[in-house]
Amino acid sequence: MRARKSLHVFGLVVGLSLCTLAGADEVILFDDFSGPDLDGGTWGLATWNIGDRTQFGNTPQFAVDGGTNFIILPLDTYNPDNPGNLVLGTEIYSLENFDLEEGVEYLARARLTSETTGLVAAFFTYNQKRRRGRWLSDEIDFEVLSKQPLNRVLVTSWNDWGAPGSNYEDGIHHLGAFLDLPGFDWRSWNTYAMRWYPDRVEWWLNEVLVHSQSSPVPDLAQPARASLWAGGTTWPDAYDPALAPVASPALNTRHEWQVDYIMVTRLGDSGGGGGSGPNAPSALSAEVAGAEVSLSWADNSSDEDGFNIYRAFRPRGNAQPDFNLAGTVPANTPQFSEFVEDNNRYLYFVTAHNADGESQPSETIEVTVGRPRGRN
Repeated sequence: MRARKSLHVFGLVVGLSLCTLAGADEVILFDDFSGPDLDGGTWGLATWNIGDRTQFGNTPQFAVDGGTNFIILPLDTYNPDNPGNLVLGTEIYSLENFDLEEGVEYLARARLTSETTGLVAAFFTYNQKRRRGRWLSDEIDFEVLSKQPLNRVLVTSWNDWGAPGSNYEDGIHHLGAFLDLPGFDWRSWNTYAMRWYPDRVEWWLNEVLVHSQSSPVPDLAQPARASLWAGGTTWPDAYDPALAPVASPALNTRHEWQVDYIMVTRLGDSGGGGGSGPNAPSALSAEVAGAEVSLSWADNSSDEDGFNIYRAFRPRGNAQPDFNLAGTVPANTPQFSEFVEDNNRYLYFVTAHNADGESQPSETIEVTVGRPRGRN
């Protein structure tokens, strides 16, 4: 372990330990992947197939770059066990399943170094159970699809997938969203965190809440997982025929999902997920001029680093809103404007953030732009 990594990990663990002593959070798994081998007492290595393009079972490797030690999860287009038919990908998974209790955070720092389209780089949870002759699965995902733009990431949650009536985007067994995030680049080191609470799932990118949904919420105990594989032919958002298995080792190309560390934290309450961020904004209001929405609010804190603005379409009936990060503004800037699609109803809320975390949200307000059609 080089000095730069040592300082980073020491600060991380000490900070969380102090939080634990205060009765907040407890780190229950931490691996900074310093090598030289994968810890077989903590991690398993997948050996099954996924989709119609990938066989798992590749061997992780360890490397150092600029003082950062990390594990490499490789994908090779030449697979000696099935040349010309399946690529050889990698998945690691924690041997321990983590119960929900009051809340759990799964956190990884990772980067995808290849821009070759067709790759799926995932940090996720997954488990399944047998009920009445059916396999039902629960899952939370952070996925980078290299076919998508460099600032896009896919987030999804699943509950009892496989039960009668399971459908993609039904909001009961599956719901996901592609997020286009200003300043995000999946080729760089980023921290990906999934916070799993009894009433919701949150996705945090580089310590900013970028998405939250209150359904579906898994209930099975789940391990931490990370994998690199090739999107299958039935998944057009991920699949690219150019990323094809090859029959000769001389034709092999290697792609890497590099993971600096993985940490699982037991959250001490069902609110902030650790840390003590600034006071929440209040008195949120909006003005509409054409397709431009202008928000303003009361800044109730003197120590924020900035504000995060979240937006959702107003859903139909009793469905839950699907909030995404609409933008950010610096400290002491309690206003935000954006242009949106005309003829819709939107919901907004705002949070403040600093190095200690993100505040509770402001009140949520509804904004009508034009004459909405097809939403109620």
